[in-house]
Amino acid sequence: MKGERAILWTVIIYAAIVLTFTAISLLASPLGSQTGKFRELSAIPDHLLYLAAFGVVLGLLGSLLYRRLDLNLIVLIPVLVVITDLDHLPSALGIAQPIRPAHSLIFIITVIAVLALVIRRPDIEAATLSAFFAHLSVDTGLFPPFSPISFAYYELSEYQAAFVALAIIAALVAGFLGRRRLTHKLQQPP
Repeated sequence: MKGERAILWTVIIYAAIVLTFTAISLLASPLGSQTGKFRELSAIPDHLLYLAAFGVVLGLLGSLLYRRLDLNLIVLIPVLVVITDLDHLPSALGIAQPIRPAHSLIFIITVIAVLALVIRRPDIEAATLSAFFAHLSVDTGLFPPFSPISFAYYELSEYQAAFVALAIIAALVAGFLGRRRLTHKLQQPP
C-alpha cells in the first residue's frame, strides 16, 4: 500500500483493534479487575502533549538519522502513541473497566500481525511498535501485559527504561526500512 493511504489505514486498523480489545476486556474480565479510572480532566491535555511530543521526537529521530525527512513517520508515530489511550473510553463514559486493556503485548502482536497481512509495509510495522512502546514508556502505574487473556497487573515503572529503548530502536528500524523502501522504489524502472 502506498504513502498516505497506508498511514490512514494503519491509524484506522490500530484504533479499531484498541476498541476491540477494550470491548473484549469489558466482557471477558473478572469484576475484580474492572477498576480502571479515568484521570482527572485537567491532567489529560498535559498527558496527551507528552505522548505526542515523544512520538514526534521518535518520528524525527527515525527519519533524520537516515537523512530523509519522512513526514509519514513524523505523523504516524505520535498519532498512534496518543490513540492507544482510546482504551480508556469506557471509564470516561463512567463504565468500570479493566485497567489499560490495549496496553498489552497480545494487543501489539495482534496489531502487527494484521498490519503485516493488510498493509504489508515493514517500516509502518516498526513505526507502530515504536509508538506502542513510546506510549508505555510515558505511562506510569499498572498495566495488564497479557490482556485480554489474563488481567494480572504489573507495575509499568519497572520497565520504562526498556520501553524507551524499544521505542527508539523501533523508530530507527522504521526509518531504515523506509529509506530502503524508497531507495528500492527509485531504482525500479518506470
